[in-house]
Amino acid sequence: MMTRRTVWGAAMIASGVLAAGALGQECGNDESRPAEAAAKAAQVVADTATPADAEPVPTLQEMQRELRKIRAKYLGTMRNRELRQIGIAKIREYTDPVIYPDLLEIFAREKEDVRTAILDHLFDQKNGQADATLAWAAMFDRQEWFREAALERIRRRTAEVGQVPERVQWAIAAGLKQRDSDDIGRAADLAADLRLYDAIPMLINLQVQGSSSVGSTSSGAGGDLAYIFIGRQQAFVSDLEPVVGNSAVGFDPQLSVATEGTVMRVQGASVVTYRTVVHNALVRLADSGWDGRSTASLGYDKQAWRDWYVREFLPYRERLAATTQQPQPTPTTPPAAAPR
Repeated sequence: MMTRRTVWGAAMIASGVLAAGALGQECGNDESRPAEAAAKAAQVVADTATPADAEPVPTLQEMQRELRKIRAKYLGTMRNRELRQIGIAKIREYTDPVIYPDLLEIFAREKEDVRTAILDHLFDQKNGQADATLAWAAMFDRQEWFREAALERIRRRTAEVGQVPERVQWAIAAGLKQRDSDDIGRAADLAADLRLYDAIPMLINLQVQGSSSVGSTSSGAGGDLAYIFIGRQQAFVSDLEPVVGNSAVGFDPQLSVATEGTVMRVQGASVVTYRTVVHNALVRLADSGWDGRSTASLGYDKQAWRDWYVREFLPYRERLAATTQQPQPTPTTPPAAAPR
């Protein structure tokens, strides 16, 4: 949740900086007409000022508190259908993008009618923040049916705009950077479902995860990770010292052990994780963008995938784009037959 809010906040700050720069160019750089520039600046301030009688914008904490009140009063275990519909209608009044993640979190344990209404509400907003929230729900929600419902709405949004929305792409990229393999797999599946071909290089690198060798070097520095000994030990007297006393003689034997057998030393280890979910998503995505031809023979070989992507996939997509954008010849009207 915090990651998405941070990204949206940075975007809003950037928009404010750009707007301030444009205002400075418009109102502060006109040295030939300072009075007119000052008047224009005053008009801009007057247009953007909040009237004294206007309602103050609620803070995030206030909106969260009101949503919890709505859940306690109208939803939750409430069975009255009319009251539940009133609660859903009140939820739809919250259109500030900053509250979108909390709509998923606060009502995460609600029944299907409420959660479906929230997805519909986010879909109806038709903005980047709502798209990113839907993508996050499609990847990381705990309930499978909810992930499928969010995915269905993202597909509709993609069909409306003609491509995968930019904020959805950002959400998928963030999902592929997670540490948990299950989260990465769900993000990879979403990229394959939306046919996001720009994600292929990331999927190539993520289908196999390997750690560097740990343990000692070949010289034995650092100690062994483990060892296995198979052999037989035989005790024998390796030294014998006589002990002499008054009218007495004794011996002090020293025992040693002779070892015969085999020792296997484990001095280093390397762990490789094959992410089958990511690999399957990669194959599915690559096949759909390569005219249905199979890429399964590439296996988990990263270098083979990279060579295929650069030498075959990208040139094919470029040729396909050129063919699609090429204007088609305008059909000509055949001449009318001469009268007999």
